[in-house]
Amino acid sequence: MSIRGVGINAHSPRINGDLELLKRDLAYFEKIGFDYVEIPVHGVDGIINGELNPKNVEKVKEALKKYNLKVTVHSPDPLNLRKDNFDLQKKVFQSSIEFASRLGAGVLVYHGGDFDGGEQEDEFQDLASEREIEILKVLSEFADKRGVQICIENCASSIEKLVMTVRKVNRKNVGITYDFGHAFLYYSCHGGEEEFLTSIKEALPYLKHVHMHDNFGRANVTSHNNSYIDQLPFGDGDLHMPPGMGGIPYEKIFPLIREYKGIAMMEIEPRYRHLYGKALERFQELLLEAGILKYDFPKI
Repeated sequence: MSIRGVGINAHSPRINGDLELLKRDLAYFEKIGFDYVEIPVHGVDGIINGELNPKNVEKVKEALKKYNLKVTVHSPDPLNLRKDNFDLQKKVFQSSIEFASRLGAGVLVYHGGDFDGGEQEDEFQDLASEREIEILKVLSEFADKRGVQICIENCASSIEKLVMTVRKVNRKNVGITYDFGHAFLYYSCHGGEEEFLTSIKEALPYLKHVHMHDNFGRANVTSHNNSYIDQLPFGDGDLHMPPGMGGIPYEKIFPLIREYKGIAMMEIEPRYRHLYGKALERFQELLLEAGILKYDFPKI
């Protein structure tokens, strides 16, 4: 494992288009000692109605110049190439690629498409999946010309399906963002820890980016309608806590990803901002325990 650096997400609901708040957060991230920040296109109003918002792109670009932080980009969370409004989805995706390129980001995260077909799901799911694959081939060329790697993130489905998608796309700049928190929730209901760890091995040949956070593996579908303060007492749902605060066995994960050479991106709820430094320390401990990377952290 020879990572290029450790990053933190700029939280999209927190920023909510407020670029002055983004600047303050960037200063804090630099002070803590992060190497990278993941900028959410939707959090900074980088795209409006499918079109790039050049004014805000330039403002974000200028803000980043003031801090010693490299950048990755997260496309809008609802972006889904399997949706019926396909042309608009494609347009937003292209604009996200352009956004990443203008910021000098080599990584663009995309939540892999979900399909909600109701009673017709069995009939049309494969068709929607194939459509996503074909357009990803086209988008990969657009991204490649701009130096952008498309990294498809696992959400609420198996890694096996994601690996199959990446294999079928078969482009050098289309790989996997493995979100450990999402996978832990999924496999807590589909095979447990053994299947979870196996899925990491399966994803490894295609692994280009990782998201690190923590939860308790308790996936309650009703939790999506509850506030965070209602979920937390029950340890319910996708809590995005600092690694080590929940139940994800990172001490078993790190020895499995020795060959990973990308960025370790923490994706943590901003309510835990006061624990970002501790999260970096825990990350270093995990590396040392696994006997792998020697990473020089700044003194906090």
